[in-house]
Formats: sequence, C-alpha cells, structure tokens
Amino acid sequence: MYFGVDVGGTAVKWAVIADDYQVLKSGVFATPYKGAECLADRIASVYGEAAQICQAVGISIPGTLRDDPGGIVEGGGVLRFLDGIPFGKLVRDRCGIPCFVENDGKSCALGEYTAGALKGCRTGVVLVLGTGIGGGIVIDGKVYKGAHSFAGEFSFILENAGKQLGVGTMMGETCSWSSGLKAELIRRKGLPENTQMDGYQIFDLVNNGDPDAVGALETYCSHLAVQIHNLQTILDPDIFAIGGGISNQPVLMETLQKAVDVIYEGTAFTQVPIPKIVRCQYGNMANILGTVRRCRQRMAADASRLDSESTL
Repeated sequence: MYFGVDVGGTAVKWAVIADDYQVLKSGVFATPYKGAECLADRIASVYGEAAQICQAVGISIPGTLRDDPGGIVEGGGVLRFLDGIPFGKLVRDRCGIPCFVENDGKSCALGEYTAGALKGCRTGVVLVLGTGIGGGIVIDGKVYKGAHSFAGEFSFILENAGKQLGVGTMMGETCSWSSGLKAELIRRKGLPENTQMDGYQIFDLVNNGDPDAVGALETYCSHLAVQIHNLQTILDPDIFAIGGGISNQPVLMETLQKAVDVIYEGTAFTQVPIPKIVRCQYGNMANILGTVRRCRQRMAADASRLDSESTL
C-alpha cells in the first residue's frame, strides 16, 4: 500500500492506495499556511492516524521538482513558503518511510494514464484549466520532464511576437478560466476589471444563452484550440485530456471541439492529424494516483540502481 497526498492552495487531499491503485481510504484537510514544517507535520499526523503500514508516501505539489533525493521544491505556486525546501525529506523524516514529491500537473497526467482518460495511449497530454494552465506529458507510461524538469508548463507559452515573457503575454493568461474566460466576459459586459465572478456564475450565464457569456466562451475556446493545435504538431499525442473544474461543463467541451474543428475544416493540409480531445476522468484523485505511480517508478529505479552497484 501507498499513502498519496495532493497539496493544493485551499485543501490537502490524501488517500491510502492499494497495489492495484484502488482507493482504500481517503480524506481532506485545509491547507495550513504556517510554513513547510507545519504542512509536513500535518501530513505525517494524518498518515499516522489513517494509514496502516505503507511502503512509501507520494506527494503531488505545485512547483518544479527535479527528482533530487530531498524533494526540493522550486517555486511552489501559491505555496511560496515551499520554495527551496526539501519537502520530501521533511515528510520522510516524520513518517519513517520513503517519500517522493512530484509536480501536481505531471502527477495528474500520470494519474490519468494509470486509470483514466490517457489509459492505453502511447503519448498523451493533460491540460488543467485553472488560474493558470497546468498539466503534463506522458510518453510510454512515463512523465516527460525535459532537461530542466519544466516540460508541460504550458502557462508559459508565449502568445504574442515581440513581447516580453510576463503577465498578459502567456498562454496562462488567455487560456486560464480566470484571466482568460472571466476577463473576456467582464470586458464584453463593460464591468470593472475587479468584478468578482466565479465559474458557476459564468456558466449559468452561458447555459442560459447570455450573448456576452456565449461570445466570451467562444473567444476563449478559440485561443485554447490554437494552442492545442500547436501542441499536436510538436508532440503528436494520441489524446488530449482537459481537466480543471470548468471541464465538467459539457458546453465547454462542445465549444472547444467546435473551435478545433474550425482550424481543420477545409484545409489542404490533410496530413495534419486532428487532435482528439476528451475530459479528464479522475479530477483531483488523478493527482494522487499519479504521484503514487511516480513513487513506485522511482522506487523501482532506485532498487535497480542498487542491484547494479552491488554486482560491480
């Protein structure tokens, strides 16, 4: 068995996962913001109360992770107190078993490959539509991380030539639900930029036929469709899985598919593959399943390395 943890900006979800990836027990607690030590203490406390004997802990967390033994977090997203912290070591010392930490988007992609929308594919991409664009790339059952462990950080794709990398120039701005979809709707309605509006309100308007909301969604999906096309030509995946809370809205998936179809309709370049787009199946649980799978892969790699060294 394994203890899987998904650390988010609002809540920390956990589960005890069997060897066949069945969820045996699960729960959630509010994310503590008192520092890395406090967060590690809380995870270890829940592990001690909820888990039986587990082989290892796998943690999904915001930030860049380079597979170092200590699980050092670079950045940490909204959890800035994790920047530069060997969080894997903190939890390992408290729980007394191996602990491996992985980026949340990459964990989601691997979780969807393990039991969800990417299962059985050779190359798959997950795009998580949130306050930025999270996600990951899975190739032959392994997360592709690249030379700097930065592969799959789709938010940072530039959208405008001649512009500096920064706020307002990146895919994360136009294709996230908040600075993309919400901002477009606010602009169309002539509302103040700081107008508070959540996803439920936006899609209530869309589903009720509000012309500004429908138009905003179409514009948003057109931006997203272009980037999906670009990723198709670069990575040529079998499938794209769309995650994030708004992916549960059927009208989003329908509008996105129409926007993708427009790109290829009537084109003379018939050799260009048309992206296959589906919705993620496991939501936040994908992060936990993925980090457990990554944990098992790394344990197997460590065991293989030790076996090789012992024969030298």
